[in-house]
Amino acid sequence: MQIKSTLVTFALLLLAPSAFAENAVDATDKPEAKRNVRVIYHGAPANAPEKAFLYGASGKFAPVDLRRYEVTENIALPDNGEQFILLPKMLPADKPAPANAPKVTIPVDWDLCVLLVITDPSNKTFPIRIQPVNASASVFAPGEIYWVNLSEIAVGGKVGEQNLLLKPKTTVLMPAPKKEKGDFYVKLDSLTRGEEKSRWFVRKSWRHNARTRQIVFVIPKDPPELAALYVVSFYE
Repeated sequence: MQIKSTLVTFALLLLAPSAFAENAVDATDKPEAKRNVRVIYHGAPANAPEKAFLYGASGKFAPVDLRRYEVTENIALPDNGEQFILLPKMLPADKPAPANAPKVTIPVDWDLCVLLVITDPSNKTFPIRIQPVNASASVFAPGEIYWVNLSEIAVGGKVGEQNLLLKPKTTVLMPAPKKEKGDFYVKLDSLTRGEEKSRWFVRKSWRHNARTRQIVFVIPKDPPELAALYVVSFYE
């Protein structure tokens, strides 16, 4: 199926939260923006919703699928602004948006944004946080890899022709690991906080497709395993 990261404040929306409740219109009926998003919620708990609603400051919204194992198709942003919230249910017309609803800023010059939905038990309105990835072709080009470390281990080594150093709970955008189509070798080790010696993590060949973007999640695992990789590929 068809990916740098920032979480920002939502001051304007907190000052006027009722904007979300007024004139709520499904953005799929009359999309006002040419910018698109794609969404993935990898690692969602079993009781997490499979759908959500992305609201803009105008009060208009776009329904989104919360897919676990693949990125959604393009979804038109509900308005031309930069400030958005994600809710598990549609907002009643007579109620303001919750002040602590998960928030995300999508700059107006991002043609395509991938929203990484990540579990966050501290948010009582909707237990997630949103990490936006600028997937515009000029930033995250086909053939490149976006690494997302959800674990507490550091990962480093060689990915084809590229070096990787991925600290715990961080992300890295990597140039294409190979210039032409074909196989490349991945040799990665991991290091756990408090340990001095690294451990073998990955040794295998991967197939490079210059037409796809890839997101690679480093997923925490229960002992004796430390983590595992999950790869999502998508086309333009």
